[in-house]
Amino acid sequence: MSWQRVGRIAGRIAGRIAGQGIRATLLLLFLCVEHAQSEDLARLEEQAIQRAAASVADSIVQIQCVGGRRRVDGVSLGDGPGTGLIVSPDGLILTSRFHFARQPTAILVTLPDGARLPARMLATDASRGLVLLKVDLPAATPPLPVPKAASADSAQPGAWALALGRTFDPAEVNISVGVVSATERIWGKAIQTDAKISPSNYGGPLVDIHGRVWGLLVPLSPSRDGEVAGAAWYDSGIGFAIPYETIREILPRLARGEDLQTGFVGVSLVDEQNLFGIMPQIQLVHPDSPAAKAGLQKGDRIVAVDREAVETIAELMYRLKPHLAGDGVELLIQRESAQFGKKIIVAPERDISWRKTPGDAKKRLPPGQLPGRKKKDRFDHL
Repeated sequence: MSWQRVGRIAGRIAGRIAGQGIRATLLLLFLCVEHAQSEDLARLEEQAIQRAAASVADSIVQIQCVGGRRRVDGVSLGDGPGTGLIVSPDGLILTSRFHFARQPTAILVTLPDGARLPARMLATDASRGLVLLKVDLPAATPPLPVPKAASADSAQPGAWALALGRTFDPAEVNISVGVVSATERIWGKAIQTDAKISPSNYGGPLVDIHGRVWGLLVPLSPSRDGEVAGAAWYDSGIGFAIPYETIREILPRLARGEDLQTGFVGVSLVDEQNLFGIMPQIQLVHPDSPAAKAGLQKGDRIVAVDREAVETIAELMYRLKPHLAGDGVELLIQRESAQFGKKIIVAPERDISWRKTPGDAKKRLPPGQLPGRKKKDRFDHL
């Protein structure tokens, strides 16, 4: 609303209440103050967003992948650039695994100062969709700037959130603004935001209003794994970021070249739609698994993970899925009326002989017979 319009409205009001001088004056003052405050608030919000983006901009790089596949798992992959975040002064850059689904033949990184350098892939975290790159800096190059981290506790639902990328122009940072929608999403792995997330900011930071990094933006899905899982939610208002505190914990392992994978106990549980209403009772124990080596049996119930009680399959998944292969996990097991603890080291999926679950085999039907609607046994593998 313009000051001219405020003046016209105030004049009409003052004319109607002529003779009540002090009331008219107070009303006019209130209108002027309210308008000034609304203008100030909008200007302050805009300035805060710009300052937050500027404070982390020097840590955001552009990544160009050259060559490789065009489609992965039915998803068409463009050849446009992606985004990465500097996580060490000597040239370690973290980004989204999505950019490398095409298996590029070369990787180029453009730093904020315009320098364009080749990069090599050090390691991946398949569980969280991360890739760590390394660029070799020329002699006399100053240390690269590492952004400030925001505490995970400050990522409360409703807090301002900025999704940043460096895609369209290597000299500019692109910004999408929203709020934190939820925490501990994707089975405890990610922060959720309604800021628009897409290939234009995959691998970029999710930043608070003070310019501190909450996490790294990646496509994720609660029901699928894979290089492009979650990409279908492009600009949907459902986006995810791996918490920066988690990244700092796993960074030394990635920097050593260790590829990280989801850790499995080696058990199967009944898989039904209402995971929040079914107790986690073991239906299968798979050969060569940590569960088999620990002596777990069909019918055992998992009642706690790392001394945190679990009463449903969903609660068990929240406790187990953030663990990486090689992590130690403490389980409390109930077998009939007895309880006992087991400490196990969760293993990657490839190290477990996953048994074919009942109902998977296709049966040939007699001529003319239509398939019935039989309920198949289905399982969640953990």
